[in-house]
Amino acid sequence: MVNHLSKAGCHGPAVRLLGMRHLGLAALLVSVALAVGAQPTMVGTALPAFTGEDLAGAKVTLPGAARGRVALIAFGFSYDSRAPVEAWTAHARTTWGAEAQFTWYQVPMIGGFGRLAKPFITGGMRKETEPRYRANAVTVFGGTGPWKARLGVGDEKLAYLVLLDREGVVRWRYSGLFNPATAAELDAQVRTLLTPPPVTPETATDPRPAGSPTPTARSSG
Repeated sequence: MVNHLSKAGCHGPAVRLLGMRHLGLAALLVSVALAVGAQPTMVGTALPAFTGEDLAGAKVTLPGAARGRVALIAFGFSYDSRAPVEAWTAHARTTWGAEAQFTWYQVPMIGGFGRLAKPFITGGMRKETEPRYRANAVTVFGGTGPWKARLGVGDEKLAYLVLLDREGVVRWRYSGLFNPATAAELDAQVRTLLTPPPVTPETATDPRPAGSPTPTARSSG
């Protein structure tokens, strides 16, 4: 086979330039693939604990405060994320608010110079939030970097959602604006998590008649 690239001539610089472009494109594709592969899934792992202050003035540690219930947590990292965060939590409370085993939280995470304006920011959010929902809005000031990495935050204008089971394990996640198709997917996940598990020999109730004495441990001898 003739190696045309080894021939001298006016095409040499053009070939080298084309090769550099291909190399640059390949490097870009590799970097994108690595970035996508590096995105944490979180699904199937326990959500790390964090503490903030709700708009009623109480300290709240999540996911501990939601333990025993299915919980949707909507994280926001900028003022512009307020609208999608509110849209998602409004859907959740409208659809599942009557379910005692479900709860939801809005979690504005504020870093940078925003920490210096904490009283002003908190006061403004409190005024804009109905009193009955203030306990569901937990603000966190500082420490946003690890959470951005954990949630794969790229566009700070979006809402970042995690759905937890009763044990605080992430079972579903999404980042983006509200849309009906994904809302239906969320609802299906919530419905599944709220469905009681099937009865097994290990979880079956005691078959003895009500009022029967409870057996106690007996020592040998």
